Formats: sequence, C-alpha cells, structure tokens
Amino acid sequence: MILVTNNEKFIEEKNYLESKKIDFRFVETDYLGVLEHCRDMIHEGYEMLTHPLYGSVKPNETIYRSIVLEKNDKLDINSLTLIEEAIETAKKFKKNKQTPLWIDSVKEDFRVIDHDLMSKTIDRIVF
Repeated sequence: MILVTNNEKFIEEKNYLESKKIDFRFVETDYLGVLEHCRDMIHEGYEMLTHPLYGSVKPNETIYRSIVLEKNDKLDINSLTLIEEAIETAKKFKKNKQTPLWIDSVKEDFRVIDHDLMSKTIDRIVF
C-alpha cells in the first residue's frame, strides 16, 4: 500500500506509516493535484483503497488530501471512475468558490483533520 498526500503532517508522523508498512509519497501540490496524481497512478495499475472525497470538508475549503492506494495487476475501472468523478466535483466546487488563503493556524487545523481521518482509516485497513 502507498499513501499519497500533500499533508506535511504525515512527514512528521513517518514512523506511524512505517509501523503500518505503508509506503509514503508526498506530493507538493494542491488538493486537485493530489487527485490528478492518484488518477495517473490508477492508470499505472493502482487501486484506490480510500474514497477521494472522504470527510465533511468541501474540496474548495481545504488544501489537503490524502489517499491510500494499492498496486494491482490491471486497470481498476471502479477506482478510475471514482477518481474522475472526484476531480470533476473538486473542479465544480473550485469554480463556484475559490479556496481561501487560510492563515497558518487554520491550515494546521486542516492538516490535523486530514491526518486524523486518514490515520483512523489506515488503522481499520491494516490490522
């Protein structure tokens, strides 16, 4: 498994991912860029294990996104459909209202939310 994220909090918590035997790929990009990066990985044979639009934070409200994928031996059509729909949803939200230029304390709150949600999900995936 591999975690793809733009959330620096996972860099600080790298030992947690290592303990779960999950590879880590930090991508310096925005929310939409993480989705597009994962779409490209799906074309390379990865399958998504987590939903790309998890949580109650709208795509135009936060700048952080983390997704767990697993290498597969073929193109996973379900993952591809799901990520393409997520990309379109994120674009629609962004078109309606741009992501604010959050102050550092708000960014940290969003990092913590993303990290917490994804860590709990990983704990359920990996026994």
